[in-house]
Amino acid sequence: MNKMSKLLAGVVVSVAAISLLAACQKKEEPGPAEALGKKIDGAVQDAGKKLDEVTGQAKDQTSESGSKLDGALDQAKVEAKEAYEKTKEGAKDLAQKTGEKMEQAGQKLQDATKK
Repeated sequence: MNKMSKLLAGVVVSVAAISLLAACQKKEEPGPAEALGKKIDGAVQDAGKKLDEVTGQAKDQTSESGSKLDGALDQAKVEAKEAYEKTKEGAKDLAQKTGEKMEQAGQKLQDATKK
């Protein structure tokens, strides 16, 4: 074997030995900081899910409230227009009756001056 082959064989054997040792090592239990970190991660994920749920519910309620408000505004517009029309007709009738009463009073004055 030449020098290059020996070097290559040595590298391959070294890598294989390191790989075997790494595979055989016992997995260590997580330390207190790592366990706490995992608990915090879980809590943050749970809070994110709850926030998404609440946000979705709030959007639904806002949309529903907006629809109800639109309906109420439309109804108020209709009722306001009806009230305006009734008031307008009432004012016309009042003006007509006032005019008639004025004519009657004028006629009575003319009749009184003729006597």
